[in-house]
Amino acid sequence: MSLQKFLFLCLGGMLSMVGTAAFAEGEPTITPLNVIVILVDNVPADLIGAYGNKHIQTPHIDRLAKQGLTLDHAYAASGVCSPTRATLMTGLLPSQTGVHNALPSDVGVENWSAVGEYRTLPKTLSDAGYRTGLVGKYHLGTPDRPQLGFDSWVTFASGHTSSFHDVEVIDNGKHYRARQHITDFWTQKAIDFINGQDTSTPFFLYLSYNGPYMLPPLVLEPAKNRHADYYRANPMPIPRGPIHPFLQNFVVQAVTAPDGGGEFLQGWRAEEKGHESRWSDVAWGMVRALNNPGAMVHAVSELTMIDDGVGALMASLQAKGLDKNTLVIFTSDQGTSLGQRGLWGNSSAALPTTAYDENMHIPLIFRHPGNIAAGKRSELLINQFDIAPTVLDYVGMNDKKMTGSPGRSFLPLLRGRAMNGHDAIYFEYMRTRAIRTKDWKLVKRFPDGPNELYDLRKDPGEYNNLAEQKDFAEIQGDLEKQLKAFFYKYANIEFDVWRGGSAKAVMEYGGRNEFYKRYFPNWQEPSVRAVTEFED
Repeated sequence: MSLQKFLFLCLGGMLSMVGTAAFAEGEPTITPLNVIVILVDNVPADLIGAYGNKHIQTPHIDRLAKQGLTLDHAYAASGVCSPTRATLMTGLLPSQTGVHNALPSDVGVENWSAVGEYRTLPKTLSDAGYRTGLVGKYHLGTPDRPQLGFDSWVTFASGHTSSFHDVEVIDNGKHYRARQHITDFWTQKAIDFINGQDTSTPFFLYLSYNGPYMLPPLVLEPAKNRHADYYRANPMPIPRGPIHPFLQNFVVQAVTAPDGGGEFLQGWRAEEKGHESRWSDVAWGMVRALNNPGAMVHAVSELTMIDDGVGALMASLQAKGLDKNTLVIFTSDQGTSLGQRGLWGNSSAALPTTAYDENMHIPLIFRHPGNIAAGKRSELLINQFDIAPTVLDYVGMNDKKMTGSPGRSFLPLLRGRAMNGHDAIYFEYMRTRAIRTKDWKLVKRFPDGPNELYDLRKDPGEYNNLAEQKDFAEIQGDLEKQLKAFFYKYANIEFDVWRGGSAKAVMEYGGRNEFYKRYFPNWQEPSVRAVTEFED
């Protein structure tokens, strides 16, 4: 062991002791403090039992809520997976990292990382002596070798999920096909990582499930898992209504494109091995999923598969005696619509792209027995970019600042103390941005709408659009000023698409970058360049 690594290990242990002692408030000090982030794919908060759903079985996730703190108003920073995962890792906005859309696996630069130049949660913890492990979906660069300070690296080649069965995985340099359902495979690998740890050294585990996913074409296939028959017999109620105009527009533009919609997600390795999709097929798939009992069975049964994994993981922590010195966080990258308002899918599955609460509202649960009070809930507005600063603060590393982050630590809340939350949360997905307060939501679209304004007190379902109405001009104007000021303050002009900025690797799919070329004469195509990895 090098002297540098030895010092890091010592520092990590000391920081863990300092962090735990700082908030234990009379409870026994438990060291070292481990951290587990359990991330799910495309799950809105209202699909979880702890958030009020009575039709889906999530008993183990619900138990996390009963044993910890549930954030009732946590919101994603964007509407698709790579941007939100970048925010979770860095505490930065998409218009700061340049990750605006779902990234391909191959970009022409070997071992390229989309966020390697920024301070990230795993790299910061690794430098402080933590053992770090990624299990599951990465989707922030080329997947072949560990990035962002991860020691252990078990992932798969694509961010897109073509199947939950017979999936080719990358297991610390070895390529092979998982013989079991991929959710069970990730769970077992996470348990193996925990069981392999020296209990005197803290660890960080990022268990990033690629399920339940819920997007076509996969969601249109018959579900093949141990919970599917239960949901066929006990179906989840399906929201019913006419197809949303934004989904209609998505289909029309895809079908009428000169090449019939074009190939979808070039460079995503799973797509290149027999699962090619065209935009027109994907768009029609969203329509076919509406009012479709089979699609709903697929979506919710895969969520319960993940719940099984949460239960198995927590049992393994208890068996190894790590339950009380491990902070467990459960959350989602972003939400998705499952028929509400005639929409299916995440924010990308519509034109213009969407920012309804189904897209934005995510589950967020913090559990640490003896340190975070059990069964508590909070109404504070929490942005996804708050999570990483909060974790660093919680483990005693609040001196490690995520430079430029609009995020703030909500450590006082975790300690059971009163604190002020955000007055508003913010969301962006390229040309769609939103500001949401407790009472109002404004959705702005560049350059000329359509805009949406909702009075959430009277219309929590966001059905009555008040934008551009004279009686609400003052509140709309005030929200517009706040939205503009926020992004003017924090966005990097290189990646601020509302001011002519571009993206890393990819901006919009389906040939829609032509808009930027027309609107901004000097607009640059998305690019990839090698970067120097962040170091303290």
